[in-house]
Amino acid sequence: MKKSATLSLSAALILAGCASMPTPGQLTFDTLSVEKRVLLTADTNSPAYDMKLNVKYVKEGSEDVRKVVNDAITAKLFNTHNVDIHMAVDSFIKEKTNSYINDMLPLYKEDMRSIDKRPIYEHEVSIKTNTKDGMEGIVTYFIDMYTFEGGAHGYNQLLTLNFDKSTGKTVTLDDVLVPGYKVKLNDLLQKALMEKADCKDINELHDKGYLFSMEMYPSNNFVLAQDGITFIYNPYEIAPYALGRIELTVSNADLEQLRKKKGD
Repeated sequence: MKKSATLSLSAALILAGCASMPTPGQLTFDTLSVEKRVLLTADTNSPAYDMKLNVKYVKEGSEDVRKVVNDAITAKLFNTHNVDIHMAVDSFIKEKTNSYINDMLPLYKEDMRSIDKRPIYEHEVSIKTNTKDGMEGIVTYFIDMYTFEGGAHGYNQLLTLNFDKSTGKTVTLDDVLVPGYKVKLNDLLQKALMEKADCKDINELHDKGYLFSMEMYPSNNFVLAQDGITFIYNPYEIAPYALGRIELTVSNADLEQLRKKKGD
């Protein structure tokens, strides 16, 4: 059977990490880096899908902790569970490759003579990850993801996970804040948003495009830092795309009555 497209692949796996044994209460991360370019047709001037992934994962340490952390990472990034990080990345790339060829090739054959439509077929995905120590015993995992798969513009989002260094457990707001915290926290977040947007009340926020069809809520993407909690809202979540990503920080002082005490 004659192939309808030719794939030009350039893939490399680079494992760059620490050879030393992790100390107790620490998560030791390594990095899996993959680059792949998929040509839509056999033409050397063909549109292509460029994929660049740099994914940190826990390579050494307790098997239980390693599994818990890596499973949370693959779930957040690729919506997969109980799959080795290498297999998860490989599956993600194969899925993107197949959908690009199967979905875009028939359309491109109709549009290939139209120069103006070529950008629609130049797809891209970039995933960069990093880690940073936060509040005591916590490390925050950052996922900076950019995708363009046609449309008016690409989409950039910043996702986070907060891990307990000793257990690998993903720490949620319910773990650090007292029951019933949401009403007060929403008030604090709306106040922070008004200060950032230079608005006096909710009506002014609406006039500028914020919270136009929703109420304030704590984002699932947040950073448990030493000086407070920063909540990350990606484009479209609480404001139009043009207003970009919004980060709101609630200080430890404001959170004092909402934080769980040790032993709670």
